[in-house]
Amino acid sequence: MLITVRSSRFRNDPTNLLAGKQGRYNVAQRLLGTAFHGLVEPSPGRSLTSVDVYVTSQCNRRCTYCFLPSDFFASGLRMSVETFSGIVAWCQRQGVRELTFLGGEPTLHPSFPDMVTLAREGGLDVRLVTNGARRFRHLLESGRIKPGNLSRVAVSLDTMDETVQDSFRGRGAWRDAMDTISLLRERDIVFDINVTGVRSVLSAIEKLICFADEVGCRRVNVHWPSSIGLGANLAANQIPGREEWADLVRSVAERAQQQPFVEIERGFLGDGDQLTGCALDDFSNLQILPDGRAYRCGLLVDQEGMASLTMAGDQLQMTRPSLGEELLRSTTPPGCDTCPAMQADGRRACIYDKVSSVHSA
Repeated sequence: MLITVRSSRFRNDPTNLLAGKQGRYNVAQRLLGTAFHGLVEPSPGRSLTSVDVYVTSQCNRRCTYCFLPSDFFASGLRMSVETFSGIVAWCQRQGVRELTFLGGEPTLHPSFPDMVTLAREGGLDVRLVTNGARRFRHLLESGRIKPGNLSRVAVSLDTMDETVQDSFRGRGAWRDAMDTISLLRERDIVFDINVTGVRSVLSAIEKLICFADEVGCRRVNVHWPSSIGLGANLAANQIPGREEWADLVRSVAERAQQQPFVEIERGFLGDGDQLTGCALDDFSNLQILPDGRAYRCGLLVDQEGMASLTMAGDQLQMTRPSLGEELLRSTTPPGCDTCPAMQADGRRACIYDKVSSVHSA
């Protein structure tokens, strides 16, 4: 049993969620309404140690490979401090150790400094994922965010080539990332570098890793280019081939205990390979959007109707038990073949199946 649901009363929802063909699903439906059906708690012994909170849909970038859809950025959604406070209380009760700020660009939320303080005073480690926005640097430099309140910061930097980075993320993106890394070093804040592995950056990724080593980066996290959200329209010539991605995965595995440590999504499963984990199946992840919709799998957040859960106050509630993620989880076996985020050509895009140099002896 992965979750405990109290109360079985629910409202019928006429939405036709999953129409299958050879184990792959079409999930293009909209949320028609919600009703609170039961409280959800991870089972004892679960691996949920960090919760991802999307505090705002506002962003200063439109990265061509973003996993969020254009509708999200146009929505103007912004999480209230009251809602955020409820999430902190839920995390405390569930023994969650870390809260990760996501957006949009989370530092653009006008109450971002207050939210950071709330999380830290609640005993949570605070992780921030940022594109290096100028506002973040201003908040640090002005003292509105105390360096000690940030456990670690992940900065989006794909390459040491400014022209290439800006071509995918927008003018000034590379400079923002580099200036933010410099400030994090100056303030002695632990930081990671997040890389989206489009084909244009793969040949120079070792140069980026060397830079990360020189500046004291803790981790380089390499993502497969997203096939959802804005990333669904990424040019085909920027999607790495199976073999070139496999070569990169092998090179990461061979790094052993070198610094910084590198993580990369496997991207593909070979014959006989088993999935290392599935967030939907083992409840090892929880993503909460500005309006309270909650997902166990980050690969489904671009689809509004896949949200079976809602965070209301300090309670995680099963609002749509017969639809969305919960229907998928309860009626299909774990594995990539039944995952709606898997493309028909067999390309996987799972962000939870990784190879890490730190585990390779």
